[in-house]
Amino acid sequence: MIALEIVLDVILLAVCAAGAYTDIRKHIIPDWLTYPTIALGVLVRFAFHGSGSVFGYGLVSAVFGAGTCFLLFGLFVVWGKGMGGGDVKLMTAVGALAGFRHSLTCMMCAGIVGAILAVLLVIAKRRVTATAKGIWLQFYSRSADGTRAKVTLPYGLAIFLGAIWATLMKYGLMHGA
Repeated sequence: MIALEIVLDVILLAVCAAGAYTDIRKHIIPDWLTYPTIALGVLVRFAFHGSGSVFGYGLVSAVFGAGTCFLLFGLFVVWGKGMGGGDVKLMTAVGALAGFRHSLTCMMCAGIVGAILAVLLVIAKRRVTATAKGIWLQFYSRSADGTRAKVTLPYGLAIFLGAIWATLMKYGLMHGA
């Protein structure tokens, strides 16, 4: 069954690469990429591993992985904190393909990579002062009065790079942070 996991991980990375590409180029991660991938992850895990368990490889793991990714990344959309629905659906697809255990690592790595990319983007755009002021006003002021800095990060890239990092750790090719 290790061969199946390798195939699923290759599909996961290919889907994340496509999502990152479209997110960078068009600022959208298309539904035609995410929905079939979610279905594929759930169906393949059920077909080859049965119902399984949360920390196993079967259907339950795929559903818990997809559900956890959807809920955690969905919170950022609900809170309006810079993530779009496509990012949530891409991460949900990661959860379905990766299963619960690997999806936790993918989320952690995507979060760390996203934070690093955000800092680098702010520095590259020379918007450090404006961004710091915008963050201060957002959290410590009753109204942001339009002074918030507008720097956007296509988060599909962070998901892709985080998935690469998590997959390298999964196979022992790289150590964690």
